[in-house]
Amino acid sequence: MVAIKTIGEVLKDKRTELGLGLSEAEKLTNIPKLYIIALETGDYKALPGDFYIKAYLKQYAEKLELDADQIMLAYEKDGSMSVEEHEDIQETYRFVKPSERVEEEEEESNKPAWRYYLPIILLSTVALAIVGSVTAVVLLNRPQNSDLNDVSYTYQTSETAKTTEDEKTTESTEKTDETKPEPENQLAVTGSGTQLNVNLTNASLPSQIVFTTAAGTVTTVSLTNADWATVRTLSDAENTATATIGSGLTESTIRLSNTQGLTMTINGNNVDLSTLRQGVPVSIQLTLTYASTTATPTE
Repeated sequence: MVAIKTIGEVLKDKRTELGLGLSEAEKLTNIPKLYIIALETGDYKALPGDFYIKAYLKQYAEKLELDADQIMLAYEKDGSMSVEEHEDIQETYRFVKPSERVEEEEEESNKPAWRYYLPIILLSTVALAIVGSVTAVVLLNRPQNSDLNDVSYTYQTSETAKTTEDEKTTESTEKTDETKPEPENQLAVTGSGTQLNVNLTNASLPSQIVFTTAAGTVTTVSLTNADWATVRTLSDAENTATATIGSGLTESTIRLSNTQGLTMTINGNNVDLSTLRQGVPVSIQLTLTYASTTATPTE
């Protein structure tokens, strides 16, 4: 049966089905409990903005093993979606009287016993016939010259051993190539003006961003999907700030009020900010791709 439900109802039903409380859901998704309640009740005004609404909806749906694409499509439309509900199937039982059970047992005991062994007898007969036929064919086609057979067998054994040795060498080479680790934290930077795109591939965990200002300069820093969501002001009083990207998160939007005298590193790699305009607010879009040996599995 198909039912129409809101996004919040679908999310809450799935959380309840998984047996998760709000605190457990908060630990699983890294989304604050207040925002989880807002998503499940459809109170989107409680979230900072449309960017956070979409990000948290997608993140929450994926952690609950729902179809994130359908959730986002429903949000873009009217906030409701069709859900398949299954009706409970009731089984019907019939009470069998003891007298009926006795009659069935008597009927089974009256049947001839030899009929149970008939399939075994037939299969045994067929198997013996096959074995006899194969034995006769082998004896009739046995070569007369045994020396030729010995030479052929020796040659085939040698060729087989050589082929096996070559296959082992090839497999060993392929395994060596496969296990060769790829370099971690490969940084690629594009863009200029007021927008910069930073891609970090084979990122290690945890991924940390360090901002440092030169003496006599002031700038404000804010970013999403990090361990602090407030705006930080860097100056001579506090010229360094370190942010850690949430475990398993792959995107973060960084906003800076000024890049003059500012340096930025990601996992120890320096990000070139020279192409950005100085003295004006700028935005940096960070995308992370984790190394296969450090990626956090999806629960």
